[in-house]
Amino acid sequence: MARPGRRTVLAAVAVVLALVGGTVALVLALRGGGPEQVAEDYLRAQWSGDWRTECDLATLEWRDGELYGGHPFADCAAYADAAKEANADNPFLSFSDDTDVEVTVKTLNDADGRARVEYVVEFRYHGDDRSGFDELWQGGGAYDHGTVELVEVDGDWRVAGVDAG
Repeated sequence: MARPGRRTVLAAVAVVLALVGGTVALVLALRGGGPEQVAEDYLRAQWSGDWRTECDLATLEWRDGELYGGHPFADCAAYADAAKEANADNPFLSFSDDTDVEVTVKTLNDADGRARVEYVVEFRYHGDDRSGFDELWQGGGAYDHGTVELVEVDGDWRVAGVDAG
């Protein structure tokens, strides 16, 4: 019986390494983003009215304590429906199509399944009602800043709190 040649062995090793690498990449992709990505996605969802994503990225405690506002929503879909209805008269909505929302995040610390991410959200208005847009912010500037607290829940980062200001 002939022994496998060096090329055959190298090809087999390359195939095994490719399979292992692909598996690792798949596991990391399914695991979700790191704390910065989750914080950014949460803030974008919040400012774009994507209530379902905002809820999905929050811990159960943050949902119950802050998002749900004491209402007994069955799940994030029920919350999203109610939030959409409740925000129908939000004055920002009339400016949202003409406003670019830029979210910048930076991890301040990340250890032992807890992270704190600093954020700045800037709004760049390019519509026709500049005075109305400026009035909406009441001279405070078209931006938001603060920190987001995150915790790992079953291997995924979730928002556990937001400290705006």
